[in-house]
Amino acid sequence: MTALSTAPPKYDPRRFQRNIRVYYLFMASTGFMIFLPVWIIYLMDGRGLSLTEVGIFESFFWLTIIIGEVPTGAIADRFGRRISLALGAILFAVSTVIFAMADSFSILLGSYLVMGVAMTLYSGAGDALLYDTLRVIGRTGEYERHAGRSHGLFWAMMVLATAIGGPAAYFLGYSATILISAGIFLVSATMALLLREPPRRESYFPPDPLHAPPSAVRHTAADLAHQGRTGTRTSAGLPVLHEMIEGFRIVWNNRPVRFLVPFAAILISLFDVPRFLSQPYVAQHGLDPLAGVTDGIIWSALLIPGYLGTMLGMMAAARLIGSLGERRTFPTLLAFGALFMIPLAIWNHLGLLGAIFMVSIAQAAIRPIAFGYINRRINSDQRATVLSIFSLVHGIAMSIVMIAILPAADFFSFPFAFGLDLLVVVTLGVVLWLCWRFAHRRDQAERIRQWSLTVAKPQALQRQPTSNQNGQGGEGSALYRNVQNLD
Repeated sequence: MTALSTAPPKYDPRRFQRNIRVYYLFMASTGFMIFLPVWIIYLMDGRGLSLTEVGIFESFFWLTIIIGEVPTGAIADRFGRRISLALGAILFAVSTVIFAMADSFSILLGSYLVMGVAMTLYSGAGDALLYDTLRVIGRTGEYERHAGRSHGLFWAMMVLATAIGGPAAYFLGYSATILISAGIFLVSATMALLLREPPRRESYFPPDPLHAPPSAVRHTAADLAHQGRTGTRTSAGLPVLHEMIEGFRIVWNNRPVRFLVPFAAILISLFDVPRFLSQPYVAQHGLDPLAGVTDGIIWSALLIPGYLGTMLGMMAAARLIGSLGERRTFPTLLAFGALFMIPLAIWNHLGLLGAIFMVSIAQAAIRPIAFGYINRRINSDQRATVLSIFSLVHGIAMSIVMIAILPAADFFSFPFAFGLDLLVVVTLGVVLWLCWRFAHRRDQAERIRQWSLTVAKPQALQRQPTSNQNGQGGEGSALYRNVQNLD
């Protein structure tokens, strides 16, 4: 066994510069899902399902994500994020073909299950690869900007797909429109394979005293040296299981992350309901994309605001956190989204698609900001696993929301469903935000205290303390007071 001082492999940062451009192309091709503006109507009109049955399908989809999310995240950490993204794209292509050709309830459900597995291979892996790429080239401060822009580009392509999907459904029919997306997913798989895998071990990176994970969850020097030499985990024969257990341990031991994960994941799910229901909401007012080419164009035009709001929210995330900081951004988005859900809970009118647009902005901005917060507080070793835990909680929330909210719209009314959604936002959402805020403030105070002591100690060793440096006048305490003013 070699000495623990064995240096980890060196990486040339220039080799990873192109990852950012390729990742943008990957996200763009993934977002061009031309079937999305008609997929719920396809299930309801083309396959005869009720909105409640669609909710059951969606619940099974998210249950699949719940089961597969963390194992596939661990696989991404173990075997590579680019491989995970490529496999996810291939499975999306397969599931889309099944979805388009299915002629029975069971086959449709099977396509949803395959699509759920594909989603788990996507989630966490892309964001982890992007963050570690930026870490290699020394630009992690740009994470929110690139994450927001890449996801914004994803939704921009979805806006384009929405504009085309309505008329395409009229000219080609539902099934052919859906099959086009299968070919696009194969392009996404190619883009994923063109990515260069960045290092996935914390020992390859310099320490970050302000954002490093707490000492309780750091790996020992022996673990890191072993990972640096072999690139493997230290578990006894169960590496993927070890990744999963370690990921849950990191989330639990890091108090701000522990509370941010349920707060952000649940809020994203609740704010996603208006956009998700936009297709049956528009159909309720007498529109049908198959009634004529003009109807198809109008159909697409009315659905664009929801996707456009999501795109703008993603792209505005970096500017928002730069202006408000982490502590103020989350309650601002919570209040903003809740405000525009109020008219949806009172009236039922096509003009309220503008309110759906505004809620979509809030919903979309939360994800890159939350992921940036989490990424700065966890090791690279379990980055995809921890982000997959976020997606797991999101999947649990979505499965519950689909079962509770969609039947409410089916049996009562859309305003009743939106009102129920709003009620959960202003109760559970606010409680979780308060829990996170308290944990965040305690964590920041402790980090600043440790940092100030680290800076002050070498200075104290170099000279004898004076009366001005003892007590309240000490350099360390002054630094503590100054940095405490930062967010």
